[in-house]
Amino acid sequence: MILFAGDPHGKFEHLFPFLKPDENGQLPAVILLGDIQIHSPNELEELANLCELWFIHGNHDNDTPEIYDALWHDKWRNRNLHKKVQTIRGVRIAGLGGIFRGKIWMPPNKPLYIDPIHFCQYCPPENLWRQGLPLRHRVTIFPSDIETLALQKADILVTHEAPKPHPQGFSVLNKLADKMCIKHIFHGHHHETYLYPDEDKYAYKVTNVGFRGLSDINGHCLLTNNDNH
Repeated sequence: MILFAGDPHGKFEHLFPFLKPDENGQLPAVILLGDIQIHSPNELEELANLCELWFIHGNHDNDTPEIYDALWHDKWRNRNLHKKVQTIRGVRIAGLGGIFRGKIWMPPNKPLYIDPIHFCQYCPPENLWRQGLPLRHRVTIFPSDIETLALQKADILVTHEAPKPHPQGFSVLNKLADKMCIKHIFHGHHHETYLYPDEDKYAYKVTNVGFRGLSDINGHCLLTNNDNH
C-alpha cells in the first residue's frame, strides 16, 4: 500500500492510525508532499518506524537553517524524491519538490536562470549561503529540475506546486506529466483536499492532498484537512 500525505507542518501523529501492517505483515509506504518542517532529524524517527518513508520538500522546508539541515541530514537525504524516479512497491514514482519563484522562473514567463550554477554565477558573493545557493532558493524550482525529470518515465508524479486544473496551478507540470507518461499527479501546498474532476485534455488523474490530509493511490481521501495543532 502506498499513501500520500499532505503538508504535515511538523505534526505526524494524525498519520499513525493508518500505518498498520497488511495481511502479509508489510507496513505501508508513505510519501510526504512537502512542508515537513522538522527541526531535528530525530522528529521523523517514529514515523519512519511505522512505514517506508519518502518525501519531497516544500517551500517551508528552508524557513531556517535548522529546518533545512534537519531534512537534508544524511539520515534522510536519500529519501527525498526530488528530481528522481524511484520504484516503490512496484510503482515508479517521480518527485518534484519546491516552488516557482519569480526571481528564478515563474511559468509561463521565460526563466531568468536555467540552473543553480547559472544563478550563482550572477549572485553577489555576500548573498550566497555555504558557498552556494542562498537558503531561500534551496527550495526553488529551476528549469533544469524539470528537464532532468522529463528524460524519464514514471507512473506517478508527486509535486508540491499544483498543476492545472488548480486555479493557481502551472501548466508546465502538466506538460512534464505528459512527457513522463504519468498516470496520476499528487500535490500538496494549497491545503485543500480533492480529486479534480476527470477532464478529457488530461491523460491522468490529479489529486490535491490537503493540510495534514491523507490519500490512497487511487486518490481516495482517507483523512481530510486534519488541523491537529
